[in-house]
Amino acid sequence: MKVLVVYCHPSPQSFTHAALDRVLAGLAVQHNEVEVIDLYGEGFDPVLRLDEWTTYIETPEELEGGPMQRHYDLLRWAEGLVFVHPTWMFGLPAMLKGWLDRTFAPGVSFSLPASDDETVRSMIRHIKLAATVTSTGTPWWVMLASGMPGRRLLHRSIRLGYGVPCRKMWLCLHGIEGSTAEKRTRHLDRVEKAFAKVK
Repeated sequence: MKVLVVYCHPSPQSFTHAALDRVLAGLAVQHNEVEVIDLYGEGFDPVLRLDEWTTYIETPEELEGGPMQRHYDLLRWAEGLVFVHPTWMFGLPAMLKGWLDRTFAPGVSFSLPASDDETVRSMIRHIKLAATVTSTGTPWWVMLASGMPGRRLLHRSIRLGYGVPCRKMWLCLHGIEGSTAEKRTRHLDRVEKAFAKVK
């Protein structure tokens, strides 16, 4: 499978980076083709600026060939999407949300209707795997009470555009700040084992 891994954390010493390493180790077992976007590592700009937004609305075809081209190409290439990130303020880091805003653009993830009798059409039906590896500082019941906005965005809202037979994986370590080293290791082992089955 062609898998795009979108990684979002500023520290290479973080638990999230350790999770990334385990994701990649697991994906290697079945010899998947893997591309990684390290948002902090490449200094990704998450801001959708006025000129880009105007082009997005008025002439989306002119987005092609611009600074987001590599990201567009990777989204079109991928059969699986894996997001590796911490959960901050109950949701996605701003960097990752900005990547979604700028990458899931018209002509890339959906087509705009040409007339009033047409509807928006998905252009990402080729996505057959939607996976997230994350961690939270709060217990699971607090996240449940919050409505789990990050999970709802990545695994419900955006998921509507993916292929009908799309496998979903959600691997979250809750309450990481008070967790033991043994619990963290078990979680990382679970992550690697889960991705070793992807093919």
